[in-house]
Amino acid sequence: MTSTMVRSKTEKRLEFLSTHAILLCIALVFIFPVFYTLMTSLKSKGDVLTSPPTILPREWSLEAYDTVINGSNMVRVYLPNSFINSFFSSLLIMPLAGLAAYTFSRYKFRGSRLLEIFILGLMMIPGLTNLIPLYRMASDWDLLNTNQIMIMVYTAGGLPFSIWIVRAFFDSIPRELEEAALIDGCSPFGALWRVIVPLAAPGLLAAFLLNFVDTWNEFLAAVVLAVQDKTATVGLYDFQSSFEIAYNVWAAASIVIVIPVLVVFLALRNTFFNAMLEGALKG
Repeated sequence: MTSTMVRSKTEKRLEFLSTHAILLCIALVFIFPVFYTLMTSLKSKGDVLTSPPTILPREWSLEAYDTVINGSNMVRVYLPNSFINSFFSSLLIMPLAGLAAYTFSRYKFRGSRLLEIFILGLMMIPGLTNLIPLYRMASDWDLLNTNQIMIMVYTAGGLPFSIWIVRAFFDSIPRELEEAALIDGCSPFGALWRVIVPLAAPGLLAAFLLNFVDTWNEFLAAVVLAVQDKTATVGLYDFQSSFEIAYNVWAAASIVIVIPVLVVFLALRNTFFNAMLEGALKG
């Protein structure tokens, strides 16, 4: 009996250590590129070109960040463009995805299931196939190199995935809560706004955060539709010359681009993780 208990404790301890060792190795694989980029951004121009290369700077320098912040349009133009496009498109997605998801969750009509499958199928279409018609439409509407076209493209692109995320939260909310609100005198919209939306808020915020991160990193549509009014990811090309690449400046620009989305993620991380956990348990 005692040996069995000791063996059981030993097995649990080994399982605990092996699991965390594997997770640590996976974390290091993802963290190392970011760490190396950060260290590269703190090197001087001459230090970057040394052979063999070193991970830590031999001489710590902020000249790359000075070039990015004071010697380019990254902070003054490109980051604001990225924030406007990502924030407002993600903000628009919340009510649109919420209303669509609520409709699919609560109402069944002829063709509703087919429409759901069609929306899911939109996620399978490569974004590259839409660039030519999008460019033609933006040109005809005189919207090239504007934030408006980027917001519309990002909103349309993020809706199908967001609808399926938010619908899982609406499905998990008992219909009896709405019925009770209707009995108490609420209109259908009032019941939705006062009862259902607060309960589904974690799912809506999760959709907001996922779309914000995705559109912040988006490059293909931005380089075609906003080549003059650049976003941060497209603006990285400003640091490439015809003769050489200042790797420390590129690394510094990459770190600067990461900071805003990292701040947003850290501010909403608790809501995001709770939403993902609730969605997994209820789904």
